[in-house]
Amino acid sequence: MSELDIRPVAGMGAEVHGLDLDAIDEGVAAQLTKALGDHLMLALPGLDPSLRGLRDIAALFGTVDPVPYLDSVDPDVPEVISLDSMYQVKADLWHTDATFLEQPPAIALLHMVDCPSHGGDTMFIDGHAVYDSLSPAMQGFLAGLTCIHDDARGDKSAEHPVVRTHPDTGRPALFVNKQFSRRIPQLSRPESQMLLSYLFRWQEQVQFSARWRWSPGDVVMWDERVTLHIMVNDTEGRRELRRVSVLGDRPAAHAPGAIGEPFGLPKTASSGFYGIGSYEF
Repeated sequence: MSELDIRPVAGMGAEVHGLDLDAIDEGVAAQLTKALGDHLMLALPGLDPSLRGLRDIAALFGTVDPVPYLDSVDPDVPEVISLDSMYQVKADLWHTDATFLEQPPAIALLHMVDCPSHGGDTMFIDGHAVYDSLSPAMQGFLAGLTCIHDDARGDKSAEHPVVRTHPDTGRPALFVNKQFSRRIPQLSRPESQMLLSYLFRWQEQVQFSARWRWSPGDVVMWDERVTLHIMVNDTEGRRELRRVSVLGDRPAAHAPGAIGEPFGLPKTASSGFYGIGSYEF
């Protein structure tokens, strides 16, 4: 078994050197799994795997699962999809992928095929660190809440705890994101909008983050269950990537016995009964 060279890059995240795609055995797989658990985001500079190689790395972590709404690169490797800034919307909003699913992805991998010489970095947020930074009173309040996530098309939606527990470590993490989290059903609509706005702003602070500057051939993987990510939209250059995801479990509440009952909205405009509306605080 070869020892991987793992170098932390920030409060979260690490670079991994020394991975030989032709010599991945149980020992190497165990090192990668532990490193991902420790650092939540791993960057493998210049790895440049084939489509099957990328899929096989993902398969070390579980069942490889196609991403909704996106097309595969090769029908013989349907799990690997294409992300191309020339043809698709740039993901320049903090998000966790596909939280509108009952079982959102557990792990995601990106392989950079082509990118500009500068700009277009990807940033990541550590949801554990965000949760840990909150006061005990706020942590206790959030433990009783869920949030409805949807895909903005009306096709898919799911309700998940606002604070989820990592299935492997048991650590709590904040689990809401600006792109897909819509409403907290235990609160009135104005209360929900106010709280979500606060949580979005709080978790997007740079002290919770890591940033990766891409070069062609780089592979980055991250734990979708307890992180957010964003493309830094500061370049017009083309970013062409390959992506693969690992099927996740249903998010478990950190305090399942504390989840409150849905709030029955009174039939008044001020309660938000007739829609989300726009409230200023």
